[in-house]
Amino acid sequence: MNTENMNQETTTPADQTGGQKTFTQDDVNRIVGERLARDREKASEEVSKKEQELADREFRLNSRQKLMDRGYPESIMEALNCSSEEAFNKALDALDSLMKERGADAESIKARQNAAHFGPVTAPRSGGSGGRDLIREAMRL
Repeated sequence: MNTENMNQETTTPADQTGGQKTFTQDDVNRIVGERLARDREKASEEVSKKEQELADREFRLNSRQKLMDRGYPESIMEALNCSSEEAFNKALDALDSLMKERGADAESIKARQNAAHFGPVTAPRSGGSGGRDLIREAMRL
């Protein structure tokens, strides 16, 4: 009889607590383990996100520094492909070659404009005779 009373008492606490479920130690361990796993996963995702943001920020700062080192304004950074370091370097090299090409064109245009305006440039000679002195002409002396 005592054994039957003990079995009945172990099965009735759920009924005596007003319908609340009781958990075994294994249930509690499983629930706590699942929650810890979810919290660790969430924390790991947050850390990964922060690491990626930091890497992106470092990449943009390094890219901006490369632009400034090559003499370009940082405002053109938005126009360049910054999806990866390789893509950025490729875009920067293309910009360099374009600027060199345009620079050579600009220099030849300037030289032609100066030649048309001032005439051929020659070195001034001592004594004032011979070649043209562009400075004297500009000052109307």
